[in-house]
Amino acid sequence: MFSLSIEGFEIPPEWVSLSKDLQDGRIIFVLGASDTGKTTLIKFLIDRFVKSGKKVAFVDSDIGQSSIAVPTAISSALVSSVDDIKSPRVHSLFFIGSTSPPGNLLQMAVGLKKTVEAALLTKPDLVLVDTTGFIHGATALELKYQKVSLVQPTHIVAIQREKEVEPILGSVRASFDNLKILRLKPGSSAIGRSLDERQANRERRFAQYFSRARKLKIKIGDVLLRRGPFGVGLPISDLKLYELSKTSGLDFLYGEEGNEEAVLVVRSMGHGDSLSNKIQSYLKKRFVRVINQSDLEGTVIGLGMRAQGGFVSGLGIILGVEEGIVNVFTPVMDSSKIGVLIFGSLKISTSGKETGKSTFY
Repeated sequence: MFSLSIEGFEIPPEWVSLSKDLQDGRIIFVLGASDTGKTTLIKFLIDRFVKSGKKVAFVDSDIGQSSIAVPTAISSALVSSVDDIKSPRVHSLFFIGSTSPPGNLLQMAVGLKKTVEAALLTKPDLVLVDTTGFIHGATALELKYQKVSLVQPTHIVAIQREKEVEPILGSVRASFDNLKILRLKPGSSAIGRSLDERQANRERRFAQYFSRARKLKIKIGDVLLRRGPFGVGLPISDLKLYELSKTSGLDFLYGEEGNEEAVLVVRSMGHGDSLSNKIQSYLKKRFVRVINQSDLEGTVIGLGMRAQGGFVSGLGIILGVEEGIVNVFTPVMDSSKIGVLIFGSLKISTSGKETGKSTFY
């Protein structure tokens, strides 16, 4: 018989009956503020469903306090046995690059949609979706609304202390007639964690993830650079970079140019408006952004293939840039399987410590 506690969290009696109300569920969203027990509820439900013979896909979109893979990414795992609950194997990883939704709303909505679609391809009996505690304010409401609109869950389970989730529930209830909404109170064992405790938990996850990482050299010419400052246009040729270096006196390592703008990575930054004017004049662009390569160091990136559409094989940390080479600290071992580098906004050390945000966002 299932014990009415998980990891020291006492399971309320109404959570036990909830699994019966969800028997006809196909895609189930769990919503609630931080530290209300969303992940614990999902673990409890997974245990109940698996023991009843169901195959469950778990989609973890809590990019700050992830429980399947690593922070900064939406992940999924297929659970078909009790042993899988203890050590879920990651099925897919969609890179967001941050530990909070603001500034990444489009990526969060699209990433969840694509991850649920990928999970459904494994033909589970149901999909359980964990979400972030970002529920307050108009932006949070709109994000949750768009997620529901894109994914079309059959059920929403809302855990709330008072009525903090009601604005979101009212919005989706008015738009989706067949959606079933169930409300729960947090368990009495739910304990709030401070911002420092939440950061410490993220850093433990990062440290664990990168514990088997090593330096990998990736040729810039072999990959597509996405997000961050990149993606403004086509790569600038080595010859043009060399000529620009002679004109400006700077050592350019990489560059892209579009119709009216350009971005350049330089070994060491110069100073002065006259230098910027020289670069703009040479490239004939209205807007030119020059980035010191040291500003890229520590940035968390996603490593994927070109055809993966936001899904990645793993994460990495930028160690530095050389002529035509990006040095990355990553557990991904084969550079030939990397076709895209997706830049995040978070910076961390190789030991997993958060060191700040990227200045180019």
